Amino acid sequence: MNFIEMLIPVFILLIVLELTYNYIKKTDYYSLADSISDMSLGIISRLTDIFVLVLMYQIYIFIQINFAISREPNLYSNLFLLNTLENSNSIFLNIVIWILLFLTLDFIFYWNHRFSHEINLLWASHVTHHSSEEYNLTVALRQSFLRNFIALIFYMTFAFLSVPWETLLLTDALNRMYQFWVHTRFIKRMPKWFEFIFVTPSHHRVHHARNEEYLDKNYAGMFIFWDRIFGTFKQEKQEPLYGIVKPLQTFNPILANLHLFKEISQKFSITNPFSTNMKILFGKPAEFDKIGNRNLNFHLSQNPLLTDKLAQNRKLIRPNIIKKTDTIYLIFATLLLIGLSLMLIKLAFKLDIFFIMIFYFSLLGGYGLLGNRLDHLQT
Repeated sequence: MNFIEMLIPVFILLIVLELTYNYIKKTDYYSLADSISDMSLGIISRLTDIFVLVLMYQIYIFIQINFAISREPNLYSNLFLLNTLENSNSIFLNIVIWILLFLTLDFIFYWNHRFSHEINLLWASHVTHHSSEEYNLTVALRQSFLRNFIALIFYMTFAFLSVPWETLLLTDALNRMYQFWVHTRFIKRMPKWFEFIFVTPSHHRVHHARNEEYLDKNYAGMFIFWDRIFGTFKQEKQEPLYGIVKPLQTFNPILANLHLFKEISQKFSITNPFSTNMKILFGKPAEFDKIGNRNLNFHLSQNPLLTDKLAQNRKLIRPNIIKKTDTIYLIFATLLLIGLSLMLIKLAFKLDIFFIMIFYFSLLGGYGLLGNRLDHLQT
């Protein structure tokens, strides 16, 4: 069962509410082109999960059957049936287990997230989430097509602990639902006790910043004390500049997913020394190339045009006003692609794999063409 699909109505409702508030307050926290790109990336990630979840499920079950620390029936099997348990001790024990699951998953998420900023090959996937120069609830949907594949590699820990697959998916879905609401600029601060324990919009805005003092901070998904413990916490002191230091400068979701993989493949060569190739793949992004794409000041010093744009507009890509006729076309095309994508996700288990592949790559082509159109309208 895919619990994320169950949360889609919640995500849509929250986005509509924020959009409405954005309109009432007359702020510019949304742009049509960027939001379409965000939603396209989110749906492409879900489409790719048709293949990813099947593969990772098989690996998970294999590990659970052959290598789990306990093969006996365990309390996790009753986690969804708390109200049917007969004694209060069992209820209490199951609640404790749930809390431990949430803490363990968020701890693993912290290190998955941190490594995704510190290892080139993982950053090539995760950079997709950071490449928007906006910060609103649609950015939370902006995910790499490999997001779940990488996350589930880390979450294989739960297979060794005999945690059922469905329990893992539910815990992960609830963790992601929490992470969704922190992608907002409208909530400035939460109460001090809340800010000390939990990730808040203020904390996560820092994480999405390209300001040099904010880079690679606040990795936690739900509990900010992981960052406090491991020395990666940073308090928000001023409104950040959002996006990545080496700007993407396109709304095409296919390019957003693949651009850094392309750079890595261009640098990787069998003629390189082994140590060089290992550094290209697993070294720190700060050392990836001479322009220092993780060093804001150096990058800007080599690009005075970008410096001027930062000073004048704060955003390196500032969308032009899109004509009404183009807006109608873009919204219609986006809704059509999303509708077809959700249909494929819903019916995939009933369809032939060959048909699924044709449908999948056709939809990718559609999202790519839509992205090209968005880029054309900004020139």
